[in-house]
Amino acid sequence: MASCGRGPVTPPPPGVAGGTIQFQFTVAGAITQSQGDYIIAVNAVTAAGQSVNANDGPPGTPTVAEATSGSFTHWDQEFVYGFDTVASPNGFGYEYKAVGTGGIVTFIPIILTSNQFVFQPVISTGSGTNNTMSITLPISTFSIRYNPVSNTPPTVSTPPATLLYVNFITTDNSANHVPQDQLGCCGLQTSGYQLPIDLTTQATYFNQLTSPPNKTGGPANPNLFISGGQIIVNPPPPP
Repeated sequence: MASCGRGPVTPPPPGVAGGTIQFQFTVAGAITQSQGDYIIAVNAVTAAGQSVNANDGPPGTPTVAEATSGSFTHWDQEFVYGFDTVASPNGFGYEYKAVGTGGIVTFIPIILTSNQFVFQPVISTGSGTNNTMSITLPISTFSIRYNPVSNTPPTVSTPPATLLYVNFITTDNSANHVPQDQLGCCGLQTSGYQLPIDLTTQATYFNQLTSPPNKTGGPANPNLFISGGQIIVNPPPPP
């Protein structure tokens, strides 16, 4: 169940103009929408070395612990596919964090048109079958942040985001959305894991996402056991 397998090999799908980033999220079993949520959590960082939400403190990886505590400190944005998104427009949720009175965190949808993303909820990669979810998004959307004066409409960070810290997370399908797994060596007990993604340089990230063969702390359900993935960055051409 803890097999890391081979990584995704599909190239970034065409269809999204400008700079793009493709996330491929791979599990040990099969991506199964009814069994839980598959979450990509992102901390977006500007060239000044500051999160797009300046009050977040030093940049870093968004974690399960932050979500469980309700702080969502490094969760600038989240992408969600699973049992919660069955009726969602486009079949998934893509949202930015807003901080309200008393520090209460909510997530507000980022509305994308059909030519702004390529979503493949289930593809087969490596030696697996239906084991990977893929989403391609515009790099420019990661500069969207909440408006500190009024939660809506959002504003766009200036300078824009040039770096992401990324985590993949799964939850079960209960009302409490019990966390099941995240990237790193030790499932929910992982600490200190960092996955920085440079948005300004064309690159493919694979080894950094691959779970070690001796990964501990993962869930019994292989469909929620994160085995790895791939992230492909294609920045916009220079002006």
